[in-house]
Amino acid sequence: MKTKINFLFYIFFFVFTALIFRISYLKISYGRQYTSMSLKQQASSIDKAYHAKRGSITDRNGSVIAESIPIYDIVLEPKTLTELNNSSRQKSTERTLSSLSEILSIPQNKLNEYLSLNPDGSLKYSPYYQVIYKNADSATADKIRSLKLNGVYLEEKEKRRYPFSDLASKVIGFEHGGTLYGIENTYNSYLTGIDGRSFCSITGTETEIIDIPAQNGYTVMSTIDMNIQKIAADVIKEAMESYPCETASIIIMNPQTGEILAMTDSMDFDLNNPSKPVNITESDFNRLSTEKQSDYLNNMWKNFNIYSTFEPGSIFKPLIAGAALDEGIINKNTSFYCAGFKQVNDRKIHCIRRTGHFSQTLEQAISNSCNCVMMDIAEKMGKELFYKYQKDFGFGEKTGIDLPSETGASSLLYGPDRLGPVELATSSFGQSFNATALQSLTALCSIANGGKLIKPRIVSGIIDTNGNVIKEFAPETKRCVLSEDTCREISDLMVSVVENGTGRKAKIEGYTIAAKSGTGEQGNRNDELYTITFAGFLPAENPAVAAIVVIDKPAEYADGVTTAAPAFKSLMEKTIKYMGIEPSYKPKKQVNASQAEIPDYTGFYAEDALALITDSCMEYKIVGCGSKIINQFPKPGSYVPEGADIILYTD
Repeated sequence: MKTKINFLFYIFFFVFTALIFRISYLKISYGRQYTSMSLKQQASSIDKAYHAKRGSITDRNGSVIAESIPIYDIVLEPKTLTELNNSSRQKSTERTLSSLSEILSIPQNKLNEYLSLNPDGSLKYSPYYQVIYKNADSATADKIRSLKLNGVYLEEKEKRRYPFSDLASKVIGFEHGGTLYGIENTYNSYLTGIDGRSFCSITGTETEIIDIPAQNGYTVMSTIDMNIQKIAADVIKEAMESYPCETASIIIMNPQTGEILAMTDSMDFDLNNPSKPVNITESDFNRLSTEKQSDYLNNMWKNFNIYSTFEPGSIFKPLIAGAALDEGIINKNTSFYCAGFKQVNDRKIHCIRRTGHFSQTLEQAISNSCNCVMMDIAEKMGKELFYKYQKDFGFGEKTGIDLPSETGASSLLYGPDRLGPVELATSSFGQSFNATALQSLTALCSIANGGKLIKPRIVSGIIDTNGNVIKEFAPETKRCVLSEDTCREISDLMVSVVENGTGRKAKIEGYTIAAKSGTGEQGNRNDELYTITFAGFLPAENPAVAAIVVIDKPAEYADGVTTAAPAFKSLMEKTIKYMGIEPSYKPKKQVNASQAEIPDYTGFYAEDALALITDSCMEYKIVGCGSKIINQFPKPGSYVPEGADIILYTD
């Protein structure tokens, strides 16, 4: 017996000794390797990523116009529910499914299907991951989280939200199919944060938990004022009702700094649902082919004000007159003559008044929007100097605005080698070359600010997550185009346009408005397609705001009737009130609300007088067959009830 016990002891001793030697050997030979493997396995179990939140976009007043909000996918884990012990499984499963059904409005029998089994007893659907509801909001997620339901967990994601829906949609931008538009594109590097991570760092046999928090994206502050943007959007709707057209657009800018206060067009869309078509019913849209649907949406998403071009027409005239003044080619006392047309080589190029304006001063020529005077001025300048100023004013090049997809239209501008006598003549009054609405307004702002071509800007600064301004964008002058003295002279001429000329429909009592109307015939002249513009700034003596209104390709065009001036007036009246811009002078006191003062129509051409009378809601009678008014009744300065008859005597 003792021998047997000793034998077993020795066997045990030798086995134990062998194990010790084996463990020691493995420890010495492979210890570091196994330790490292063990630590890596532990580290992988605690490796976690933190998603950075995309930064917000605000307007100039700090109102959030784009932000990221958390959304959640609700995930069911069927295996967890089916593996609960029998005593609690039915009760727990019932609680989970009934709660989800109530909160998410999903029929409970549909949720029960996720727990259905195959004949072999295995789950019919994915046992560990079944998304039963996508993009739940925070309130819904909080309800589910508070119930601590078995077999349910939440996956957090991020969604971009645009509180103002379609306001400034072309400016703010969005993401679609991996492509970014608007500010979301240009300032993506600032808006995009840096994801964080929590992980285990291993050095030899030492481990350290490293926690790197996510860095959320910065806030981008735009120059847009959403209150002014709303004013512009409302005026666009009014303009579309008055003059149905292919597109209507508005830009409002600070002419001193280049800051864009509002930018909109009639194809603004809902940023929260950018694939929803506008100006067409969804049923009509769905009937289109996939290719045509894509073309429609891409066209809808384009920013008309910086992408589409048109022949600017007469809003170009003050610019070329300013260039000639600055060069000393003409002066404000130079006299001109308009016979109603100008013969250029084999072409007879007509003025807007085919009967002619006859003898005119420069002020009258600008006020009357005379083509013949502009052709004479361009001829005196010569093609080289004309082209130089055209380029100096920014035509044929991008303005440099901080928005994507801007058009420069350089290929739509005649260079000196192609600027023949006819092209020079027609270019002088804004035809034969193309420009964007932003190019046109930026050029005009150089008159408002004393001669500087300012780079327009849509963003004023970048703000970090602590509210500190880390980057500011100061006004940037691209070049000086005209002298301050010349700008004052041209500004005065443009005031006359509103007071006495083709821009009378834009007049606002108490305010000096420097502006110019424009009509550009587009494309093939036989198509009779027009773009109607009105651009200007106020107060003329110290401009605080400049704007352009574009009515592109109106369905019906009547010369002298279809004009963007009323829309400009409505836009400025509302903007003046919001911005608190003080009047330049005290308006004349009205006798009473039901009476109106009769202007002096003597000396006017009949068609001009009739247009003004129609605007004032008066009735008229013509006596005589002449073209010019020589007398009238009631006399100028009289007060008559609105709707009264005015008798005009012609020569």
